[in-house]
Amino acid sequence: MNAPGKLVEEALAGIAQLLASLGFPRSCARILAALYLASTPLSSRELAEMTGYSKSAISAALKALEGSHLILRLRRGRVSTYAPAISLSNLVAEVQARLLERIRARIRRLGHQVNSSLSAKLHSLDDELSTLIMKLRGERSEGG
Repeated sequence: MNAPGKLVEEALAGIAQLLASLGFPRSCARILAALYLASTPLSSRELAEMTGYSKSAISAALKALEGSHLILRLRRGRVSTYAPAISLSNLVAEVQARLLERIRARIRRLGHQVNSSLSAKLHSLDDELSTLIMKLRGERSEGG
């Protein structure tokens, strides 16, 4: 592999590792990473060449990513090409915000089942999580 090819592979592996750590299946993470690295939308054939996955694995992952609204399908003549639907930073922030929302919902459920002292602490954590979720999504809190 030539030097530029090795650098692209290293970047692809790094971004894919980040996405996999956020809970994306390995194939989806690698395909998303390839799309984020590409300067133009890629066809499924180009994605197969770049990722090393079979056409069937590419097709299944693209279907899942498109169904989650994470990629856009574009037409280039008779061939479909794909591009990320949102920036990588927004994707990471949104995944983290969704995780925090799930944690926040669990804390709220627990708050109804514990004594008042612990309930007050859980309420405080709920407020902190709410603020963090708004920051991740670029929203302004009511007080600031």
